[in-house]
Formats: sequence, structure tokens, C-alpha cells
Amino acid sequence: MQEREHTRKRPGRTTPREFEVLKLVLLGYSNKDIAQQLGISDYTARDHVSALLKKNQVKNRAQLIALHVSGSRKKKLEHPYI
Repeated sequence: MQEREHTRKRPGRTTPREFEVLKLVLLGYSNKDIAQQLGISDYTARDHVSALLKKNQVKNRAQLIALHVSGSRKKKLEHPYI
């Protein structure tokens, strides 16, 4: 609970869970696939993706992927396929 309160105070920052979701979005996972991979509900996966779209100021997954694949983001993703 303490971590949640801490992340709520910084609305523009990506949470560790959102970062996990972002990696899966970049690999082309659907919300359902993300939910199964992370052991969360489809609705929670959808909420994380929506939060990522808002925080990155994009309208859809394609824009989110383009933003991160193009190198426009300083934070590098550590994944063998990205």
C-alpha cells in the first residue's frame, strides 16, 4: 500500500508494473496476453495500458510502440528482443 501511495503522488512517472506491461506491449502482446503473462485480470491489464498511453501522451498502442522504438525515450528497455 505504501508503494501505491508513493506512485500516486507522481502521476507522470511509470510504475514498475506499468514498465512490465510496456515491455509486453512492445512485444505485441494483447491485453489478454499481458493479463495471462503477469497473472492479473484483463481489466487491470487494460488499465495499465491506458495509463501508459496517457503518461506518454499518445492515443494508441501503435503510437506508444513508435515512441519507444524510435528512441525518443531516454529510458532504455532491457529485453533480449527489443
